[in-house]
Amino acid sequence: MKKKKSETTGSLLPSALADVELQHIERALAQLRTMSNQSSGTLNVEYWRERLNAVSAGHALVPAQKRRIESLRAVLDAVGKGPRDTTPGRRKTTNRLWAKAA
Repeated sequence: MKKKKSETTGSLLPSALADVELQHIERALAQLRTMSNQSSGTLNVEYWRERLNAVSAGHALVPAQKRRIESLRAVLDAVGKGPRDTTPGRRKTTNRLWAKAA
């Protein structure tokens, strides 16, 4: 008897859908990292970590996708440790920077 898709992968989404999510996250991190380097704003590292965790937990990933996620986590680690503007009241959030760029 043939197994249904849900029986073979559980409730995980297919890896093809993970590619779409990973491409989006890669583009967003590249753009936000550029914005962060050009101003004193901060990259919302925790938000993107949560997005990566959701992709990792919710999709049936192939080894190449797992490596992409680890690379993106390394980027987040590097950006999270980058220089920050410590002037009180002068920090911009990613959302404000994003709205400013639009």
